[in-house]
Amino acid sequence: MSLSSEMVRERVRQYWDWRAGSFRADIAATPDRAAWLDVYAEATRRLFPDRREPLRVLDVGSGTGFVALVFAELGHDVVAVEPAEAMREIAAKEIADAGFQVDLRAGYAHPLPDVGAGFDVVTCRNVLWTLTDPVAALRGWREVLRPGGAVLVSDGMWNTRRQEFRLLRTGWRSRADTPVGWRFLAAYLRLRRGLPCYRGIDQKRAHRLLADAGYQRPLSLDHLMDRGFYEADTVDAHCLAAARAD
Repeated sequence: MSLSSEMVRERVRQYWDWRAGSFRADIAATPDRAAWLDVYAEATRRLFPDRREPLRVLDVGSGTGFVALVFAELGHDVVAVEPAEAMREIAAKEIADAGFQVDLRAGYAHPLPDVGAGFDVVTCRNVLWTLTDPVAALRGWREVLRPGGAVLVSDGMWNTRRQEFRLLRTGWRSRADTPVGWRFLAAYLRLRRGLPCYRGIDQKRAHRLLADAGYQRPLSLDHLMDRGFYEADTVDAHCLAAARAD
């Protein structure tokens, strides 16, 4: 029996609730974190070249708050939405320890909780592949953007068959020494059929998703990610794309 979208969404949340602590350890080891600050600073400059005041940013599927904290460090006003309680707890501590403020809320990337409207940017990092209907999610995010606002998405080819074989062969362990690989494969064995982008998202697919959601003239920003943004052997491709809602 196939799972409903609601059941898939809930089981995805449960997995990442379990994964939160070990995920935090892996995120902390992200190579050259300062480079991500440069990337998002340059991306927002290109999207809003004449803007001087802080942007209103909505970070969906925020996880442990990596991107939310980056935008806060860049001086922007940030609302972050995350369904997994353990992830939110880590994010709250990370943000407080860094001395910044983010409006952190419980909720899914799709459908969104009531976050209001008038955002300049809706952003997500490594989230679209986890969604049961990424096109519908992107359409929903348009509803909270102000006229002239933009969506900024980052993702990658995480679950190719090559990557799955690696997890199966090694039973990959996180930097917290938690056995993650086999648990991931077991958790997603039934879920993948309900996740159209489970195998991952490259630049071409990101542009197609944005176009299908009604965004005009997607912008490729891959060239901003020309350094060691992810650990070796964890991704076959990555993408950074943006598009305006007007």
